[in-house]
Amino acid sequence: FEGLYQCTTKHFTEKVQLCSRTMPGKAKLNEMIEYLVSHFSGNALTRTKLVKLLYLADRESYIVRDRQISNLKYIKYHYGPYSEDIVDTLQEMDGEEIRELSGRSSNGTYYRYEANSDYESSTLTREERAILRQVLQEYQNTQTKQLVETVYDLDGLDDVEKYTPLLQGSN
Repeated sequence: FEGLYQCTTKHFTEKVQLCSRTMPGKAKLNEMIEYLVSHFSGNALTRTKLVKLLYLADRESYIVRDRQISNLKYIKYHYGPYSEDIVDTLQEMDGEEIRELSGRSSNGTYYRYEANSDYESSTLTREERAILRQVLQEYQNTQTKQLVETVYDLDGLDDVEKYTPLLQGSN
């Protein structure tokens, strides 16, 4: 039923209950974000970089398992694959599992993410964690601009029109 909330206590030692709308894959997206943020050891994990890492993990999962880890619907956007659901989820998680920090640069406002606590997976399978680990090992030290170019090259996105759905048939 739409509008119902599913609440689970994530950390028994904390008093906070985390609630997320009942939505297929929502828990997986939260877990993917928490995993990537808490295991990231490169330079600053910006929003653009996090979105690309999520896409690369879903892409790899689709290649290996014929399905994404998340249920995200990606489209081609300004800097490659994007889903508005990621930004919404990051805002929901801010102050709980992660911290969103913002600042200003000559290019405008930027966002970066840090873990609020140690990661404790409850919904990711061993195979899904291995895919996330592989993506982090391969790309966490790649500069954001280079990562965007890599994603464009992997899927030939230069020839794809803006707003075109990506990873179709994966859910």
